[in-house]
Amino acid sequence: MKTRSMNNSSSFCILVLLFTWICLASSYDGPLYDFSAYTECKLQPEDPLYGGGVIGEEAFYSRRPTGDDSGILFSPAFVLHNVTQGTIYSFSVWVKIDAAEAASIKATLMIENTKDSCIGSVSAKRGCWSFLKGGFVSRSPHNSAVIYFESTDARDIDIQVTSASLQPFTEEQWRFNQQYQINTERKRAVTIHVSDKQGSRLQGATISVEQISRDFPFGSAIAKSIIGNTPYQKWFVKRFNAAVFENELKWNATEAKQGQLNYTLADEMLEFIRANQITVRGHNIFWEDPKYIPNWLHNLTASDLQSAVNSRIQSLMSKYRNDFIHWDVNNENLHYDFYEKKLGPNATLEFFKTVHGSDPLATLFLNDYNVVETCNDVNSTVDKFITKINELRRGGAIMDGIGLESHFTVPNLALVRAILDKFATLGLPIWLTEVDISNTLDHETQALYLEQVLREGFSHPSVNGIMLWTAISPKGCYQMCLTDNSFNNLPAGDIVDKLLSEWQTGAFENQTNEHGSYSFYGFFGDYKVTAQYGNSSSTSTFSLSRNEETKHYNIQL
Repeated sequence: MKTRSMNNSSSFCILVLLFTWICLASSYDGPLYDFSAYTECKLQPEDPLYGGGVIGEEAFYSRRPTGDDSGILFSPAFVLHNVTQGTIYSFSVWVKIDAAEAASIKATLMIENTKDSCIGSVSAKRGCWSFLKGGFVSRSPHNSAVIYFESTDARDIDIQVTSASLQPFTEEQWRFNQQYQINTERKRAVTIHVSDKQGSRLQGATISVEQISRDFPFGSAIAKSIIGNTPYQKWFVKRFNAAVFENELKWNATEAKQGQLNYTLADEMLEFIRANQITVRGHNIFWEDPKYIPNWLHNLTASDLQSAVNSRIQSLMSKYRNDFIHWDVNNENLHYDFYEKKLGPNATLEFFKTVHGSDPLATLFLNDYNVVETCNDVNSTVDKFITKINELRRGGAIMDGIGLESHFTVPNLALVRAILDKFATLGLPIWLTEVDISNTLDHETQALYLEQVLREGFSHPSVNGIMLWTAISPKGCYQMCLTDNSFNNLPAGDIVDKLLSEWQTGAFENQTNEHGSYSFYGFFGDYKVTAQYGNSSSTSTFSLSRNEETKHYNIQL
């Protein structure tokens, strides 16, 4: 719906509205979030973030005997006082170990009458300092708590820590920081100038602006149930500009029997995608989990398996060249290793090289779970994922993106942001590829946590796209549905609609000021603008993108 300003003199006020957020930011007296992160091991640690925040003291070291009674180890810990309910705590510290070349170290929060929880992890080394970043959300008030450190594999290791920081944020402060990033990273100022054919600026020209497409990819998985399903298709197209096939491109779907290729479902789904100009990810070429590998692969010799792998790549890349913006080359490689066991430790590296050779324009991803959701999974810590990426790139793999599945139960927002900060140091696009909330929670709680995760992803400057794992089928959804089977919104669907509306500029109408100009602040994407003055009018389009400061757009009538 278009809205008209109440009077002509309000054009000047648009400029005031443009800077309202700046004024609010200047009056904000809370902490600004520090996105700093480090992946290299340093001879000297950096200073603590936020000047240490509220941690206020050095760690104390407790003495404990080693498991084999060979000596005494020193374990660091921090005592926290007055942990406040609803507060989000950002935690960071530099870690060094002795008596081992390398070890995965986790920081654990211990609170009375609650289960100990991991709040951050780091791959530490001997002789240099490694940066651990994480945090926690306090669900209830506590007089005291303890953060302690231990090896994830229960080895007896001397651990040293320094430059620790604990910075609390209220929920309002955390939301302010999110909105600050959205306004600076997802929007730009636009000034439209209207003139006559002689170049004279026209005051009082009517300007109608409408955002007709969004730049940020926000979408959902779809399943074969969308084929020929007009209500499903209309519901999807109204909301999303991106999609991913839930199962229909996986190897066990396209070649259930050796040599019998069947792309019928994928082709029909792709017809829907093309007809509606929707961006689509390719998921996936290979999946390391033996449960989801075609049965006929299991008994192949290494030579025959290699031939099958090469045929799989050639088949997909030749058939779907330029159709999919991404390919998840090897899915869940941090957790499973079917192909490495069969083809050798460089199997994933060779996958990337072969895929890139078959289609040099394809954008290639690793994709895995329990990376951003938790730090309890020792197989998929942020540092292990980064190490895997660096190994592949050093080996010559062309890797263009990081896929974080994002299957959450109760999200730890401080940990989510800290992990994204660490990945951001690689300079690669980050996508949340399979976002959902566990069905162990009721619909209202799913919606609450979904909003938290989506705001966290959209506000982080290094996240380039978000995909929901909410494909609809007659039997329901994987974990979380946005609608019922009649496409009536469930609470999670209401959240998606609310955020889509909030993250789009929409349509509006106003008039040029005495300088013949009209200004607004808009989200990245494509816009249609109509200028009218007397009997003259002009309609055109322009794009707003990240690589601009203020967009100046000239219209001549």
